[in-house]
Amino acid sequence: MASFNTVAGCILASALFAMVVGKVSNALVHPHKLEKPAIAVADEAPAAAATAAAPAADLAPIGPKLAGANVEAGKAIFAKQCATCHTVDKGGANKVGPNLWDIVGRKKASHEGFSYSAGLQAKGGDWTYEDLNHMVFKPTAYVKGTKMAFAGLAKEPERADVIAYLRSLSASPKPLP
Repeated sequence: MASFNTVAGCILASALFAMVVGKVSNALVHPHKLEKPAIAVADEAPAAAATAAAPAADLAPIGPKLAGANVEAGKAIFAKQCATCHTVDKGGANKVGPNLWDIVGRKKASHEGFSYSAGLQAKGGDWTYEDLNHMVFKPTAYVKGTKMAFAGLAKEPERADVIAYLRSLSASPKPLP
């Protein structure tokens, strides 16, 4: 019995010692508050973003690739890359991103019940195949201030497959260019 009391006393004394050391160290060490942020955002950031948009403008037209695109491959890519944020069912609910049923030819930033970024609202017009190509390639370069956090699809065949799949999500798919 004496050994149990000794072990229990040692454990309690160790816990008490650790607590006292923690309190004393917190009293001695005061964090230094920075006068300005450690990571400063430079004023040149908007200019850098503008140059990032330049490669998107140089994309080859996607229209010629759509005729040979694989809708099933696009569906698989969509399921892996896009379905986390978007639904595609007719009348489907919005998620983090808007529902994409009948997106080709639909007015930009128009799906009811979704709060679009000011950048996308300012784009105006309807979603064309080329607009979708730019958006799927690099959303942040195509729409400044977009809420879409997707990095994009760099490979042209994958973009063509996804756009062909999006085209198929309609009661009457729009004609290919």
